[in-house]
Amino acid sequence: MIDFDKFIRVILYFIGMSLVFIPLERSFLSKPYRILRKEYRTDLFFYLGQNLFWNSLTLITLNLLFSGLESSLLSDLRGKFQLLPFLLQALSVILMGDFLIYWGHRWQHKYDWLWRFHRIHHTAERVDYLAAFREHPLDNIYTRGLESLPAFLLGFGLEEVSMFIAFRGIYALFIHSNVSLRLGVLEIIFGSPHLHHWHHEVDRGGKCNFANLNPMMDIIFGTFYNPHTPPKRYGVNEDHAGNYPSLLLEPFLPNDLPKKFRDFMDKFPG
Repeated sequence: MIDFDKFIRVILYFIGMSLVFIPLERSFLSKPYRILRKEYRTDLFFYLGQNLFWNSLTLITLNLLFSGLESSLLSDLRGKFQLLPFLLQALSVILMGDFLIYWGHRWQHKYDWLWRFHRIHHTAERVDYLAAFREHPLDNIYTRGLESLPAFLLGFGLEEVSMFIAFRGIYALFIHSNVSLRLGVLEIIFGSPHLHHWHHEVDRGGKCNFANLNPMMDIIFGTFYNPHTPPKRYGVNEDHAGNYPSLLLEPFLPNDLPKKFRDFMDKFPG
């Protein structure tokens, strides 16, 4: 049963988010998309599913997975780490999470058993702020687990970990947004929409710009790509489902699924 108060919060957050990003995208438009298109509806289903159901499942799963991470060595390390100013603690956790996210993201594009789930995110052929929510629940657990592992290891509680996840989530809206804003020399320090949109490019996308917040990871490991022009096409060079329920189901189905079956699945709402 849906918590009515939670539902209202999710709707209000969507309205607030849209009031920020739709005018931003209209003012600095990169690609001329219609707002009320089919993909937007699908991404809206992903947004509602993630915020009404899957985020809670993710936090419960991570808490269960990481609650047993106790040892005398960890306790000693946590004690020393917590002597640092909070801002330095937070920055350290974010940078360590970035390192794990970078390599975890590369593996998502390298290994089929991870790509099956991560591919759902890359099926978006129109990339904007709402496409940030196009993510399979199991892919979400994997990604949130990697980025929050340093925080759990170093003694942060579930509330603080939720704050780190929320911060990264807000930044994800920015780097997915359909804007032509460039950050200049700052793009070697902060991820930008231009860099991340090239990661979504249909041909080159799986080979570059894996970092989330800090492109230095891509620079260090040789996957940084920053051309002057924006990408022309997004998506994947593979057949895939086109609506919310079938995209959730697709990772569990064989790769050679008949097209007729995909077409049948796409008749469901979403």
